[in-house]
Amino acid sequence: MSSERTPDLTLVLPLRKKESVTIEEFYDYWLNAHVTLPARFPGISSIWLHAVSFDNSLFPEIAGVSHQPPAEEAFHGVPEAVFPTMDDLAVFQQHAGVQMEDGINFLADMLGYASIGSHSATVVDKLGNPAPDGSDDLVRHLVFLRIRDGIPVPDFRAYVSETLVPSWSRSPHVLKLRRHLFEELDMTLDHPGVTMFKPLELQYQAAIEIVVPEQTAMTAFFESPAWTDTIESLAEHCSAVHAARVNRCITTKYNGAITLVGVRGVLIADLIRRLDAKSQTMDEVSNLFLPAPLG
Repeated sequence: MSSERTPDLTLVLPLRKKESVTIEEFYDYWLNAHVTLPARFPGISSIWLHAVSFDNSLFPEIAGVSHQPPAEEAFHGVPEAVFPTMDDLAVFQQHAGVQMEDGINFLADMLGYASIGSHSATVVDKLGNPAPDGSDDLVRHLVFLRIRDGIPVPDFRAYVSETLVPSWSRSPHVLKLRRHLFEELDMTLDHPGVTMFKPLELQYQAAIEIVVPEQTAMTAFFESPAWTDTIESLAEHCSAVHAARVNRCITTKYNGAITLVGVRGVLIADLIRRLDAKSQTMDEVSNLFLPAPLG
């Protein structure tokens, strides 16, 4: 058993671009300008960025269950941020004002789903790489679940944790499975000028990250009892199963250490990796781009 402390807070943050910003501009700005800000502030320990699309999702439809959000509710990126303690969150909020103000440049919506303590958990991890740099070709999805009317929240959480996740995790095709149980939306991080709230009927109550090696493995998963045995119960418990395909998963900070992407942005980090420019990854170079530690 690991002695590693469970973080107090994990935030899953669906992002929707501004209407005036093209999808290309959104990714260019988010992954090359904005991402170099959050990782530099104290308090936040790990950050994963998921560039997502519903258009190329591989998840099949379930009768009577919403399969995709309407276009006006779809999102384009999903950061996941970890705070070891609530005091760390307060420290981050104290220093990260410039990051909050940057959101209005490219975001219309940023929804802050809080998962408290053990409500976020990695159930399966065969990858051996907790800090991906976005260069792998694994098939990833973030599956957002919306509770069906009349199902009590404790029953829904028990279903996700004790029935759905164990069934999916038994599949030999699953390389990683991570689960989040959400609180109702609140203003955990305040981005001025950006919509941060949706009515309860449009909120999600859970999300599951599922990773398989390639598309044929995803097909095999859907043909296996790990999936087929859960279709009926999913329809009973969920009014929506919205699976976003993760086109890239990128780490900008892990366990307190800023990655190359966090220092330089995705475009430059990709170029350094392609050219195997090891000199650009030296601490002496990275330190040129990092501010002095905050007191």
